[in-house]
Amino acid sequence: MAAVEVRDGFKYYGRSANPKIILNFLNMNVPKGSIYGLLGASGCGKTTLLSCIVGKKQLNNGEVTVLGKKPGAPGSGVPGPRIGYMPQEIALVEEMTVKETIYYFGRIYGMSDDKIREKYKLLRDLLQLPPAQQLVKKCSGGQQRRVSFASAMIHDPELLILDEPTVGLDPILREKIWDFLVESTRNSKMAVIITTHYIEEAKKANIIGLMRNGILLAEDTPERIMNKFESNSIEEAFLILSQKQGDDIITSNPADFKKHPIIPALPGDVIPSIEFENRNTNIEKNPINYNCNDDDFDNRKRVFFTTRGRIKALMTKNFVQLFRQPSGIIFMLMFPLIQLSCFYLAIGKTPTNLRIGIVNEEVDDIHNCFNSSMKTVTAYNETCEFNKVSCRYIKELGDGTAHRIYFKTKEDAFDAARRTDVIGFLHFSHNFSESLQERLNDGRFASNAAFEYGQLNVRLDQTDQQISYFLERRLREAFENFLANLLEDCGIPRGIAGSPVHIMKPIFGTLDSQFQQYVAPGVVMTMVFFLATLMTAAVFISERTDGVWDRTLVAGVSANEMLWAHLLSQFIIMAFQSFEVIMYIGLVFNVTNHGNPATLIGLLTMTAFCGMLFGLLISVYCSSHTMANFVATGAFYPMIILCGLLWPLEGMPKLLQHIVMFFPFTIPTISARNILEKGWSIMDFQVYNGFIVMAMWIVIFFTACVIGLKRGS
Repeated sequence: MAAVEVRDGFKYYGRSANPKIILNFLNMNVPKGSIYGLLGASGCGKTTLLSCIVGKKQLNNGEVTVLGKKPGAPGSGVPGPRIGYMPQEIALVEEMTVKETIYYFGRIYGMSDDKIREKYKLLRDLLQLPPAQQLVKKCSGGQQRRVSFASAMIHDPELLILDEPTVGLDPILREKIWDFLVESTRNSKMAVIITTHYIEEAKKANIIGLMRNGILLAEDTPERIMNKFESNSIEEAFLILSQKQGDDIITSNPADFKKHPIIPALPGDVIPSIEFENRNTNIEKNPINYNCNDDDFDNRKRVFFTTRGRIKALMTKNFVQLFRQPSGIIFMLMFPLIQLSCFYLAIGKTPTNLRIGIVNEEVDDIHNCFNSSMKTVTAYNETCEFNKVSCRYIKELGDGTAHRIYFKTKEDAFDAARRTDVIGFLHFSHNFSESLQERLNDGRFASNAAFEYGQLNVRLDQTDQQISYFLERRLREAFENFLANLLEDCGIPRGIAGSPVHIMKPIFGTLDSQFQQYVAPGVVMTMVFFLATLMTAAVFISERTDGVWDRTLVAGVSANEMLWAHLLSQFIIMAFQSFEVIMYIGLVFNVTNHGNPATLIGLLTMTAFCGMLFGLLISVYCSSHTMANFVATGAFYPMIILCGLLWPLEGMPKLLQHIVMFFPFTIPTISARNILEKGWSIMDFQVYNGFIVMAMWIVIFFTACVIGLKRGS
């Protein structure tokens, strides 16, 4: 009985009009209870052939039968527990220990912990595995390959596929591994396919397949191959056969390969494939049991979308990957708090210590303005007399906003402004107090000179518009307060009808806090969204590039199972992050949540979950971290600018307003703002519509991820 049969196997990469042929109508037969040594130079198609056998790739033509069924067929167990696969790369989770790695694969295959422990002890002694608690990334290359080999052997598979397992191992250990394989195939029906660059060690194989340029040149026992070519070594026979084949076997037009298959015709004598005579009498007496009626039933019992053993293994792996990396813990727990701290400390605060020049011609010495005995207002029965009131206004600016720098003349102040030593300067004329008093007493009948000299002259640097705008408003506010205080000292109450001065309310400080409150919900939501995006994309791309994803698929875990396991573990993390964020801004920055905290945490958790799916979607269609970062960054800035975070949506063109309403967190940001500031409940339309939009994007991203994963697998 054959463990593996390949008939007319044809595989190419690229377009059918100009294909790169990897397998050229190859035929192969691997009997049960045998070791099949697949030999050939790098690039001849060995790894591609093994990928087709385990179900990772599909042939373009021909068929593969593994253990009596096609890979992927219902009940075939391939991919699954009937095969053990050690790929050419290490394909292990670097953050796991040696013991955790063995247990991870054992649980995926449905083994109980007791059986894993028993088999682990045997493999540990045989392969001289590193200490159980040593991290895989701390192991040497040879040690990692031993752990990888043990992971493929942990469940006693019917078919063991080893892609160059002895690379980097010392000769003594290579000898022990081959002895173990020979003994294992002698006492059971397990078949082994092994590729190796050490051609001479393949003498211990029952059958050798010599492969070159996608063609299986010969398939026979080592002794018959050496006898046929009268050589003393397998390597010498392989060289002779390769010379007979030549380098120009593939001569047909690649565009016509579907109509006219490229079947090699070897010059000279060809060694025919013969049936391997298996003398193992225990094949049918000791079959390997792969049903669910043994001690491992609990670990193989389905639970929702997977089995108990698999969900335990996958969830453990996900959390170990995160918590074994200090950067991962900092990124998950501390980075949101650092970002929020930066926002609340840097955005919306009143600028202070702005350098402003002052030229006061009312006093000869500016220190006289700070004389406590100076009286600026003297009130009589019907009149009010002002004296050097400019000093009073200068004192009004001593609240920390302005850093006052005094100059003797306007020319000196102007030169300082041109050198950017100051932002601008104020100028009080020599008769400022008298002119202001005349304006107060005579109103609109005051002289033109009174209006000219009785006003505050301000010159500001307009190149920094934000600072100059802020300072101008601050000076206006201070001047209005200054006038109001003068009127009160003269016996005129604030805000009475007919007052010669309109009194503005001091609103500048409240505008700052209102802007912070307006922006904060959007900042929090975009932060949790893109943190989840980056973290998920990084994890998935690392698994794919390291080979862990493909190796887990070969072990029988479906892409959907791995997807759901990641979603569940990430959902737990995101829920904790959302709770952490809400508690932090409330306790540290005294942000009052007028709504239900559970509603706000729920909305943030959905946002993070949506961001996680977006990161997964990026990782499905991006093959590298660099490409994923480009896509995430490219999506970040348009969303930040257009979602209404920095400026109200009403300031956009109408068409753009309608478009951005469909963005992932435009409406959800408004909902979060309504919860946080207005205290609205989830029953209000302008709150639950944010949940609806976020749920819609979750469905869209999830569907796109499932489609992408199915296409990729």
